[in-house]
Amino acid sequence: MRLLRLLSVPQWVPLKAEHMGLLAGLAISGFLGQLAIAEAFRHGKAAAIAPFEYSALAWALVLDWVFWRAAPDAWTLGGGALIVASGLWLARSEAPRSAQKKRPVAER
Repeated sequence: MRLLRLLSVPQWVPLKAEHMGLLAGLAISGFLGQLAIAEAFRHGKAAAIAPFEYSALAWALVLDWVFWRAAPDAWTLGGGALIVASGLWLARSEAPRSAQKKRPVAER
């Protein structure tokens, strides 16, 4: 028990039994979402699918505002912008290389 107190935040509130259904639903929907993302990457081009993955950042911002009226600070926005920009740059720079690899040798 003492170890649990060391690992948890001092303001920790124990989970209530009535929240278990909601937590189970969250776990199942998260699991199914991850399966769907893995399936999308298995069947599609990563350069085309990856930018959609970054939309999760925008969804998180919107849902955070809708449910808790919480706005991110400048560091969070800057970090998110950096992640999105680097992902878009990578997708854009990899697309021509991937297209060039698929062209027949005679066309090069």
